[in-house]
Amino acid sequence: MGIPGLTAFLLMLGFLAPAVPAPLRPLCDQRVMDKYIQDASKVESEIAELCKASCDLPGHVTVLDTRVNFPAWSAMNRSSQASEVWRGQALLSAAVSRVKGQQPATQPFRHQLEVIESYLRSIREILRGHGAQVAAAAQEEISARTLSVQTVNKLFSIYSSFLRGKVNLFIAGACKDSGR
Repeated sequence: MGIPGLTAFLLMLGFLAPAVPAPLRPLCDQRVMDKYIQDASKVESEIAELCKASCDLPGHVTVLDTRVNFPAWSAMNRSSQASEVWRGQALLSAAVSRVKGQQPATQPFRHQLEVIESYLRSIREILRGHGAQVAAAAQEEISARTLSVQTVNKLFSIYSSFLRGKVNLFIAGACKDSGR
């Protein structure tokens, strides 16, 4: 049959068809979020240990206010919740990236910043699987409250609180709505 014949045969069977990425499936396993939350708490503790003295940032960074008003959150439609969570992860990602770039002030906790940056990319993909990006794009610019963070401790505390609060609530609600 030869190589050209084998290639044609495999193409006909569909073995060499171009790979098409599968759409993201919503992740509804609470153990995954629990692991991210546990890791966030661990990193937050490491930072508290590293920053027994002051760990002021050279400049302020803006992040989403992570406090949750439960009645107001419950009254929000899924699209508004998605938009708020998507904006929160975007602000946190930008803040971590900015802080990471502030050398040499951030050198003692560079590893923790890289871990958080990696986790935020994973959280972004989980949110994307639940349609948060699509909902956020369709939603008007929300007027969610933001905070100006001045210390590394506060940045990591905000990250941990964000996962425990708004992200966890959004994903739990999305999974409940989808029957998963």
